[in-house]
Amino acid sequence: MSVLITDTAGRILLQRVTYRTTRLLPGGGVDSKEAPTEAAAREVLEELGVHLPISRALAVDWIPFTTPGFDPATCFPGEIIYVFDGGTWDSEQIAAIRLRQGEIEGVDFVDPADLPALMAPGNARRALAALHARDTDGAVVLEDGYPITPPPAA
Repeated sequence: MSVLITDTAGRILLQRVTYRTTRLLPGGGVDSKEAPTEAAAREVLEELGVHLPISRALAVDWIPFTTPGFDPATCFPGEIIYVFDGGTWDSEQIAAIRLRQGEIEGVDFVDPADLPALMAPGNARRALAALHARDTDGAVVLEDGYPITPPPAA
């Protein structure tokens, strides 16, 4: 599960993490007996040190078992990733960020056009689809970051 956060200039918050060469939206796994919205709020608190209520889904994406980076021996069956709306943050909210030590190296707000160069391809597609859904007051269902439902009218 991921959380899409933008600044007032429309740039997207990406994390630089210690365990990947590409950048990520804030987020992580859903714990046992935890709702995805609760997991999203917990991950933002753990990773960015910010309490953030989560109530709106922007995208649901199925990640195929053929995704590069997964060891075939693990029999990765594919997974479902939710993208939730973390809102547009002003300078005061951004200044309140306190990064998790040891896992998160830093955060940057980047122009949406730069996402394909900074993120894994499916992650970039998913983030851009979620941003489009937010901009059109909709939500989108994806497979590997590609919409399977028609995008909402602009």
